[in-house]
Amino acid sequence: MALGADLLRDDALEWVARGQWLLLNPRLSPALRERILSAEFPDLPDHIWVASSGTSGRTKIVALSRAALQASAAAVNRHLGVGPSDRWINPLPLFHVGGLGIVIRAALSQTQCHHVEEWKPQEFVRLAADCGAALSSLVPSQVHDLVSAQLRSPSNMRAIVVGGGALDESLRVRAAQLGWPLLPSYGMTETCSQVATAKPGAEGCSWLTLLDHMEARAGDGGMLELRGSSLLTGWMVFDPGGSTRWEDPKRDEWFATSDRIELRDGQLRFVGRGDDLVKIRGELVDVAALERELQARVPSGLVRIDAEPDERNGSALAVVAENSAAEAEARGAADIFPPYARPASFRVGPVALSPLGKKIRS
Repeated sequence: MALGADLLRDDALEWVARGQWLLLNPRLSPALRERILSAEFPDLPDHIWVASSGTSGRTKIVALSRAALQASAAAVNRHLGVGPSDRWINPLPLFHVGGLGIVIRAALSQTQCHHVEEWKPQEFVRLAADCGAALSSLVPSQVHDLVSAQLRSPSNMRAIVVGGGALDESLRVRAAQLGWPLLPSYGMTETCSQVATAKPGAEGCSWLTLLDHMEARAGDGGMLELRGSSLLTGWMVFDPGGSTRWEDPKRDEWFATSDRIELRDGQLRFVGRGDDLVKIRGELVDVAALERELQARVPSGLVRIDAEPDERNGSALAVVAENSAAEAEARGAADIFPPYARPASFRVGPVALSPLGKKIRS
């Protein structure tokens, strides 16, 4: 067993060296960071440990093998048709698989990779043009920034994978009008990045093509189950109550996710997270779907929908907007809610985002 402090490395680019590497988000609270660094991890040579980018209160540090990371990178390169003349530009943090994956894809295809130290939309566009980048990855919040600033894509960009959360179709359309060649994707830390990605040149962002290294099936309740060469080895779970444990969540080589999906002819459509469903007055309500629809009607700022316990109705919805203009727009768009799920409250408050732009619900 090795202590987390013994595994810690600050330079994610050193993943190619032998041994174990623990890549920690610098935004972790000091208390959680200390818990992780004092925990005993299994000895797993040729592994990187990365924190899952989920939105729950439970922290999982995922063990990803060198072979799994390379399998994912190779599959993405094949899907995008990456060649030696291509260049990547990376605006994502290296302590997440989205950013780390770009480094590995570039290494495998022997292509250049230019790193963006800090996200500034105008600077990203300038650097992408100056270095002749053809490929990149973004999260939806970064796409939103580019569109809000009305920044056009450099002509040298041919494919930008969008992950880290669902890409709203109206946002994709507005980005396409500015020339951004976006490819919506579905993936997670536990699979070393993408599982399914839109084909270059495809329109729409609902049905995504499964990458060739991964098998998918629908389990109980339509929950996605995956098997393939880029799955995690296991994870260290840090519960809010203070307990810590090592787990391998796979069963017979299959990993069960918490996501509801539909499958057809080698394609996947994300429906919603299992924990986004709540019962209100006996009716099943998809909070995430309502949040996406509401956000499309609120251009002045971010909004979040929380489901709160309600003694009479089981749950009640509360809308949080990041400014007064967004709150007013959200109130004006209340017709998107079914009668039994009208929000019990609207208020102005912070809408927290994860490092990859996912909204964190209270």
